[in-house]
Amino acid sequence: MKKCVVITLALVLGLNVSFVLAYRCPKLVEECRALVTKLEKRRGVDKTTIGDAKEGCEEALRLHKAGQHKASVIKAGEAIALAGHAVK
Repeated sequence: MKKCVVITLALVLGLNVSFVLAYRCPKLVEECRALVTKLEKRRGVDKTTIGDAKEGCEEALRLHKAGQHKASVIKAGEAIALAGHAVK
């Protein structure tokens, strides 16, 4: 009986985590795109790095659409961090 309860709880928690990640991906991609757009307009930023960050935002969206939500969140975070490094 205890095993059944533990397995049920694990499944419910696992499904909730996936839902939370699925919900978070589009917001992170939107934030990423907004940051990249803002930085593209500034002087003194590394255009190559900004281009790489922009591609990272789009890759995060592709991962989200493919159902790979954890990878999407990670990729969006990496792209946001990369965009931050473009400022000289």
